[in-house]
Amino acid sequence: MNGRRARLRGMGVGLAALAGSGACSGDAFHLSESRQPNANAPDGGDFPALVTNSTHHDADPPPDGAGGSVSTVTTDAGSDSAEAVPVLPQLGPCGELRTPSAALADAEVCVPAGSFTMGSGAAPRPGYLAHGPPHAVTLSAYILDAYEVTVARYRRCVDAGSCPAAGVNATLSCTYTPQPSDHELHPVTCVSWQNAYDFCAWDAGRRLPSEAEWERAARNDASSKYPWGETFACDLAVLAGAGQCSGYAGQLPQPVGSAPAGISRDGAFDLVGNASEWVADWFAAYSIASVTDPTGPSSGSVRIQRGGGWITPPADGTSYGRRAEAPAASGSFSFRCARNAQP
Repeated sequence: MNGRRARLRGMGVGLAALAGSGACSGDAFHLSESRQPNANAPDGGDFPALVTNSTHHDADPPPDGAGGSVSTVTTDAGSDSAEAVPVLPQLGPCGELRTPSAALADAEVCVPAGSFTMGSGAAPRPGYLAHGPPHAVTLSAYILDAYEVTVARYRRCVDAGSCPAAGVNATLSCTYTPQPSDHELHPVTCVSWQNAYDFCAWDAGRRLPSEAEWERAARNDASSKYPWGETFACDLAVLAGAGQCSGYAGQLPQPVGSAPAGISRDGAFDLVGNASEWVADWFAAYSIASVTDPTGPSSGSVRIQRGGGWITPPADGTSYGRRAEAPAASGSFSFRCARNAQP
């Protein structure tokens, strides 16, 4: 993890302090503001200790209640070596957020209501869909998983009889194992769109994020190419494993949160890179008209994936890139869940 991996140093320090609550304000967000995660002090429980702090970006001090550094916890994830997973406080006025489990990496973040410019005027990359014209989108506040859904988290749905087991062939980039292994904190791959949809519904009535919600979370400002800005480096996202970032090469993605320097402005990890992510929408061409809380067409032939994977070139793994995939497909892609903010 680029020098950020930490060993498990003790148990008995909880993450209850990382759960936030409050009424959803509906205030508009401003994409040019700097928002950073805040490392709150833990206050008892059954989770691994917080062990390291790593500052996010060189930026002006954040406003009260929204600033600080990203903390890291470790969990023994069923293997001989512990994996370090950055853990963040729950930001924003979206209502009560879940208390995260370090063993599942199931933290949530609040994305406040407001408007942004969706899409790009850049030419689509080969194999990708048109992502223009840029158009204004207004979204209600929503809650998004801070991480891609992990193997450990998905297996709970399988064990409950509500999800089919994901593919298990590691040579096909499948991370899932029926029993705990050293892949517990990897994003679960080899799941179809329906598998992802069913998991989110099982997990306390969550849902897949809309394409607009995903892109809003992956924007640093109104025109940014990546969640952190315009320039790529290997410590910012798990991309380019077949090229300049050889440390990511191989058949599988990395554990979630392996590139904490590229955390989004709202506190989400791996929005680009690591594994492409299913979103809720069927494919449709954009209109130039302004829209509010768009959900895409009611039917279609292909669903949308966002973000690119660990082998994806940086030019393809952008905040606005769109990739089509048949809903029944199963491969080196994953997902994260979302839900509406609670007033």
